Amino acid sequence: MDRSVNNMSVALFGGTFNPIHNGHLRIAVELAEQLDVESLRMIPCALPPHREALTVSAEQRLQMLKAAIENQPRLVADEIELQRQGPSYTIDTLRQVRAEITSDTPLYLCLGMDVLATIDSWHQWQQLTDYCHLVISARPDHNMPQQGALAEWVSQRRCDDLQQLKSSSAGKLYFCETSMLAISSTQIRDKVSRGDAIDYLTPAAVVNYIQQNYLYE
Repeated sequence: MDRSVNNMSVALFGGTFNPIHNGHLRIAVELAEQLDVESLRMIPCALPPHREALTVSAEQRLQMLKAAIENQPRLVADEIELQRQGPSYTIDTLRQVRAEITSDTPLYLCLGMDVLATIDSWHQWQQLTDYCHLVISARPDHNMPQQGALAEWVSQRRCDDLQQLKSSSAGKLYFCETSMLAISSTQIRDKVSRGDAIDYLTPAAVVNYIQQNYLYE
């Protein structure tokens, strides 16, 4: 995609997307609307540092993502992490994106509450807000960190005013409500391995790609 320099706010939504599903897409659309960004960049992780090696290639996950969002004008597939060598550290992605946009452009990194709970295990996690705002989607089975270094870090950066968040380029954490569809990539992979239908869990184009390439069997 064309990541040309502009003054529009930028939102990033990363994941393994193995495979992309309707739960991901619903959250992405709602985040793009709430943050009022022209586009939300969905970034497949090439080599997840905290997960076992994936049986489906990064290129295949990218193709499924592109197929899923073909008719979603505000959602964009971004290959930034697939173009780098080594583990896909988020801090490196943020530095690269920040270098491509103006210093006063708001940059949002969209995460789930489940991810926030373990973000202190990430590479250089305390520097994330040097480059962006974190926008955290609530999860019914995960609570905000209550104690320790992570809880203090969150408390120091928390912002409950969306307009205040939009008025600065980085440095804050904002918690928002998004629709949580009861769909997971694990559920889809398990259904495919059992020969069960996955229609309506992920877009038809993704279902077709999985079937045509014999993925997850």
